[in-house]
Amino acid sequence: MNYYGSISNGYDELHGKEQLKKIKSILNNFDISRKKLLDVGCGTAFYSYLFRDYTGIDNCKEMLKKSKANVFLGSAEKLPYADNSFEVVLSLSAVHNFKNYEKAIDEMMRVASEMVVVSLLKKSKKFDRIKEYFNPDEEIDTEIDLIMVKNIT
Repeated sequence: MNYYGSISNGYDELHGKEQLKKIKSILNNFDISRKKLLDVGCGTAFYSYLFRDYTGIDNCKEMLKKSKANVFLGSAEKLPYADNSFEVVLSLSAVHNFKNYEKAIDEMMRVASEMVVVSLLKKSKKFDRIKEYFNPDEEIDTEIDLIMVKNIT
């Protein structure tokens, strides 16, 4: 069992407030709540109720078992969706954990038709490399993460 599997029972209590703060910041800046959305690295997807058409994907079975949302087991590096399947692709504080962040970002760009929104943990050792690779069009600086936006259209 990986780290996230081992904390799945208490994940929402441990990280929920912080994740909700990021989501609300994103929703206050971008009108995406009614968009068809894919959440990559969704964990328990406890905030899915804020979106009209939500799909989540995560590689941790234990986290997904806690979810009541439309979620699937899968890899960020090989998303099982056609090109341009989602208007918005979201990934909260997960990209630094992906085995291959470049492949994962490429996959998120591939399945998005309008925008990709990624929050990147500022204290990540890969912060500069990931930010450079993502090459954001817009940024929102929060206390813990940098929220980066790439417009597709």
